Amino acid sequence: MSAHSLRLRLLAGAGAWIAVALVLAGAAIVFIFSASVERDRHEDLLARLDRVLTGVSADGALAQVDPGLDDPRYETPAGGLYWQVLDLASGETARSRSLWDTSLDVPAAPAASGPALATVSGPSGQLLDALSQDVTLRGTGAARQLRVTVAEDAAIRGSDIRSFTFDIGVALAALGAALVLAGWLTVQLGLRPLAAVRGAVEAVTAGRSQKLEGSYPQEVLPLVDEVNALLAGHERSIAFARARADDLAHGLKTPLAVLSATAAKLRAKGDTGSAEVLDMLGEEMAQRVDYQLRLAQLRIRSGEHTLSASLDQALLRSVSVLRKTGRGEELFWTLDIDKVTVDMDPHDLLELIGVLLENGAKWADSEVRVACRIDGGMAEFEVGDDGPGMTEAEIASLGQRGKRLDETRSGTGFGIAIAREILNLNGGTLTLGRAETGGLSVKVRIPVAPRH
Repeated sequence: MSAHSLRLRLLAGAGAWIAVALVLAGAAIVFIFSASVERDRHEDLLARLDRVLTGVSADGALAQVDPGLDDPRYETPAGGLYWQVLDLASGETARSRSLWDTSLDVPAAPAASGPALATVSGPSGQLLDALSQDVTLRGTGAARQLRVTVAEDAAIRGSDIRSFTFDIGVALAALGAALVLAGWLTVQLGLRPLAAVRGAVEAVTAGRSQKLEGSYPQEVLPLVDEVNALLAGHERSIAFARARADDLAHGLKTPLAVLSATAAKLRAKGDTGSAEVLDMLGEEMAQRVDYQLRLAQLRIRSGEHTLSASLDQALLRSVSVLRKTGRGEELFWTLDIDKVTVDMDPHDLLELIGVLLENGAKWADSEVRVACRIDGGMAEFEVGDDGPGMTEAEIASLGQRGKRLDETRSGTGFGIAIAREILNLNGGTLTLGRAETGGLSVKVRIPVAPRH
């Protein structure tokens, strides 16, 4: 997929926005969850602190403190949940079994600030979230200053947050994949009308249609209408040019006929030189008119699109027609033809073969050889005759516009030039050389039509 592809740009843009949105959504969800966990932890610590406070007696010994916390982790050494009551005056301490023989080093809470949350070190060196409060209890004796603390291993809630983060990450990744797939499907469906337009344009280029046909979305219709308008204008221009060429040809028929009649009258009066000059001028004008008319019928095509024509069938058909002409009946036709399909308009191919076979028949003494094969991914056909040989200079000049090899023979003199024009439009090549039988050899190479 090209970097300039509209599909790639849409998919990349959609993918980038989806990724950004999911990352932001994931961060927000994890933040909200973490805040909720922290709030629940603080509320749990407050509830436990109240339970411990209710279990402390103003007159009883600290050793008799019973907070009524039935979670087994309070009874398990380094179990993760802890409580502690410290007499600030005597240093006497009551603690949960989970602390074993260690104490929590809790900083003093600010005066009249209520419970204070701090991070302290646990019995195994782990970090604890500790909530403590200094209270004064008055009984029958002196008032007692106590510091009551409950703590929880920070890793307990942290593990929950990490697990939730992983789970939400997996869920968002799956959601992202689903959204990317949905974006891809949306892009495919959205660009499908453009693919239909491309197919319609290819049909026009290949000659299967005269305009873009089909049903298109409202957003694409202006483009389709503009292209159809351009095609219609182009077709009108071509039709106008061909009509003017036909009008010119018909308009020149009368002057040419007058020239021919005048030449006949001069020849009858014995002025042979003037008659020959007029005949030469008339024939030259007829040749050029015929050449331009034949070129006007060729189709200009794009190299990006393929056509299909059977080369072997076109050769057999053209040879069969020429055999029925006066000159063709006098010749022996040798055919060595393989089955080949070429990338060329069928009408252009018949025109190409026709001018080359007519040229070979005109110059041959008794035989014309026609061969057709596939060579290196290209279709190759050769037309050779046993006519008079020619020099390298003559071969090099053959096919130049308006230049004939033998001015004494009839014909347009533009056959090779027309063949080159056809091949230039269809990505082919033409090579001239000496045939094995002594005459001219014309070798043509044309791209093979791709298989579908």
